[in-house]
Amino acid sequence: MNPEPTQAAAREQLYRYFLRTLRALPAGSVLALSHPELPQARLHSGVALPVDDSAAEVDAEFFDIAYWLVAAPPRTESDYFDLIVRSWQRFGWPTRTDRDSRPRAAYTRTPDHVGLSVRESVDGFVSLSGSTVPFAVGSPAGPPLPELIEQPLTAPKDPATETLGSAEDPLPGRVDPR
Repeated sequence: MNPEPTQAAAREQLYRYFLRTLRALPAGSVLALSHPELPQARLHSGVALPVDDSAAEVDAEFFDIAYWLVAAPPRTESDYFDLIVRSWQRFGWPTRTDRDSRPRAAYTRTPDHVGLSVRESVDGFVSLSGSTVPFAVGSPAGPPLPELIEQPLTAPKDPATETLGSAEDPLPGRVDPR
């Protein structure tokens, strides 16, 4: 296996996919490690895991993190599960949903192999998680992903055609080269 990106580049790529998904939701929606209605269910700030944990020597890892969706207005998160799935399909990403009733989960993989999943609990709370492409063990991690991801103030006219290769929406803490 010959992983190309650094952990920092892979995390930034994942962050941009979170933003792209968030842009497809109603204004005021955020992704957060803690949910105001679930203070005991704080999510961790992400973890690097081996790509193949059965290998004698681990040469590549991926980064995985999950966020709660905090909807605006509150208590409408369950409607957002379907919005997220439809947006992924509109982006042209192959999407799989496991069931039609709660708890539900849906999965997608972007063209550049970033994995995303959305889960809805039996109580209607929604979480969005993502896994990066593989990167070399020990590569620079860069800044951590933020505890809160808010919708950008400006959204592209057509999120289905938005490109991810630009310096648009850099990871917080990163200097924008523009």
